[in-house]
Amino acid sequence: MPGIKIHFSILLLSLYAVAMPLQAETKIGSVNISLLMQEAPQAKVATDRLKESFVDRERAILAEREEIRKLEENYTNTSNELSRAESDALELKIREQSRELKRLQDIFTEDFSLARNEALKSIQEDVYKAIVDVAEEENYDLVVSESVLFASKRVDMTALVLERLKAITTK
Repeated sequence: MPGIKIHFSILLLSLYAVAMPLQAETKIGSVNISLLMQEAPQAKVATDRLKESFVDRERAILAEREEIRKLEENYTNTSNELSRAESDALELKIREQSRELKRLQDIFTEDFSLARNEALKSIQEDVYKAIVDVAEEENYDLVVSESVLFASKRVDMTALVLERLKAITTK
């Protein structure tokens, strides 16, 4: 009988040890990174800055495109009236301007992409920091973001993180 009491006591202690972690509630949160990247005030500020810094170059490209269109229209309308030399010169001018336009567009695209990627990197850092800050303040044990099939409003902390991002912007 004393052996049964010892085994029973060990069994009870084992069950208690297993049940202890089950009593401690794990707090899990979910965030929608895509929504945060779209709705964060930092994203809107970055978008406005990008547009503002590239608007003059974009206008210049559009003006160049319009000038080429006019040259092509002029060539089409007057090709019968021009001498062979004048026609060749106009064709050459259109080709050269088209090449220059393509070069300007390529440079514009590359510069815009670099600036956009730099801005996105900064926004991503702010979003990550806000997520970690909220998770630590609200005592979350786990925060998930990508590939979540379902997250109830109870665990969705996207709104809290968005509030934090707005607070960072107003400082």
